Amino acid sequence: MKTKFFFLLFILLALVLSGCEKAECELDSDCLKPHFTGACLDGKCVYSPIPGECGNGICDESETKCTCPADCGICAGPSGPFELVCVGDLCLEGIPDSKVKPQISTEELSAGGDKIRLTTEYNQPFNVLKDTFNIKISLSTPTDRNADRKISKITLVGEIDRQTIPLAEVNLNRPLWPGSEISAELIVDFPTAEKQGEVSNLELQITYDYLTGTTTMAPKSVVVKNRYGRVTFNWVKPSTLYPCPESCDDGNAGTQDICDASTKFFCEHRPIPGVCGNYVCDANENPCTCPVDCGPCADGGTYITFACINNACVAQLKGGISQESQSLFDDRKIGAFHLQNNYDYPDPFNVAENKLGLDFNMYDKNEDVKDVKITTIRVFEGTNELASADPNLALPDTGSTGLVEITIPPQAQPEIAKSLNLKVWFEYKQAGDLKKSSYSKPLGKITLLSPGVPK
Repeated sequence: MKTKFFFLLFILLALVLSGCEKAECELDSDCLKPHFTGACLDGKCVYSPIPGECGNGICDESETKCTCPADCGICAGPSGPFELVCVGDLCLEGIPDSKVKPQISTEELSAGGDKIRLTTEYNQPFNVLKDTFNIKISLSTPTDRNADRKISKITLVGEIDRQTIPLAEVNLNRPLWPGSEISAELIVDFPTAEKQGEVSNLELQITYDYLTGTTTMAPKSVVVKNRYGRVTFNWVKPSTLYPCPESCDDGNAGTQDICDASTKFFCEHRPIPGVCGNYVCDANENPCTCPVDCGPCADGGTYITFACINNACVAQLKGGISQESQSLFDDRKIGAFHLQNNYDYPDPFNVAENKLGLDFNMYDKNEDVKDVKITTIRVFEGTNELASADPNLALPDTGSTGLVEITIPPQAQPEIAKSLNLKVWFEYKQAGDLKKSSYSKPLGKITLLSPGVPK
């Protein structure tokens, strides 16, 4: 009986204590847990995951191992010959950043008498689905005789299985001048079914165009080659295409930044026609209105520089030019008569001010020779006629003289050395018959200056 009493007392005490226990919550607002909604039911908090929110313990469709490892797990571990890595929001095959080593080298190369500085940067191993072969080119030591330099094309080649194949190529057509720098990102792409491999004998080929101002206005071109010696170029090619980078904006209003399936998910910067900064010197642009496309209003030669005048880049004479007077004596015996001529001109020859002075002198003639005339004079470079005159200069008697001045028009290139030849046509009467003939005289190489000519 006594035992039963104590048992009932214990039950009663437990009921009293349970009635005094503090509730976990009174209101729903008392139930707070990140990424969950809380409800207070019978004094206890009940939690439900918030759909689509990272940290709710559920890997939703909008989440990946890279956007929410807390719900979906960590993007790591082996996957065939690769490892799982985050590429943007996606967990894909690749090489972890910790195992990728950037390779950077700088070389100085000769290019048509100039020196250019080439800086190369690429990853090893090289992931052909996302990496680019990056180069920077600048003009380190220019020579005075070159102008209008341009990088027209860059090609990367290498050997696979002892066969040389093209790995990448880009057409640039960008001007290069002292103080400027050309950057390019080469996309390496070649047919292969392999997921990884090696390329040997890596070589970068730079097509370098320029004008040599003292010889010809036609552009010269050389291919500058940079061999990477004993470097082995290791590449990998995962199975799944990578997405576009978060941004392709190059900060240039002259290009359209594109990345989609057509670009194989690499960034491309396509020129916008007619916009300054598109790397094309359009018809409405010049070095004064858009130097980034057309190059600076600079360079020139030994005697010429360039300056912006009314938004046009025109040739100007440098100060302190010293001209040397040239005089060629031409002792010309033509059978029936004998001329002794002097051909005078300054070198360099300013076409805006100077003239070619041709002083003809009848030194002697036969008695039956009459009405000697210098009818036509032409100045040639090769077969190209530069200037002409029709003086019909009469030299009737022994001792007769006459001066003919020839104006040479402005040349397309403001400073250019040309080998000029003089051709003179003449006529005379001998024994009542009219006779005509001609002779030629080399004048030698003359530097022609054409101030005011646009670049």
